[in-house]
Amino acid sequence: MREEPQRIDGRLEGTLRVPDGKPRAIVVIAHPLPTHGGEMRNPLVAGIARACAERGWDALRFNFRGVGASDGTWTGGRDEAEDVGAAVAHARGIAATRPVGLVGYSFGALMALRWTSRGGHVDALVLVGLPLRSVNGGENDLPPVADDTCIVAAERDQFGTAAELGERFPRARIAAIRSADHFFVGHRDELQRLVTEELARTLG
Repeated sequence: MREEPQRIDGRLEGTLRVPDGKPRAIVVIAHPLPTHGGEMRNPLVAGIARACAERGWDALRFNFRGVGASDGTWTGGRDEAEDVGAAVAHARGIAATRPVGLVGYSFGALMALRWTSRGGHVDALVLVGLPLRSVNGGENDLPPVADDTCIVAAERDQFGTAAELGERFPRARIAAIRSADHFFVGHRDELQRLVTEELARTLG
């Protein structure tokens, strides 16, 4: 597999991991909170991209506005859902005839959920560590989660446990990782397996 730098919508920094052989799908992956070090090279995000490429899918990561070499200014989550939409549109430009998946981790999951709740569409969606609470302890403004959406959740997540997410979104499918916290240290192989297995239900 190989990495190819990308420029998304003329303003966002991105990187495309291309598998060996002809890709069968493309997956967009959104990173965690930039104010706490989140960016597209986050180890968990990079691991998901690698696992997707091993499945035979292109994997597109990107930096939200104001992060890394992306233009613009960080808006604290007000406008970043638009960046998810730009990345998905870029993915469709790369793979016009192939299905598109979307994975968001933490803040990236929140932005992916906001984008899809406003009418954005992908063929497969996985939310990882969807934060019910912010780093300041307040409740995040979460839109409804569509029925049957997969949420990969940590049993001990300090920003919203698997049990809390299941109670908040009873029609979602919660894939709980036992003993893990929000950062999934020591559980990332299991996380990657759950994410790619979920995507494969649709992407093949």
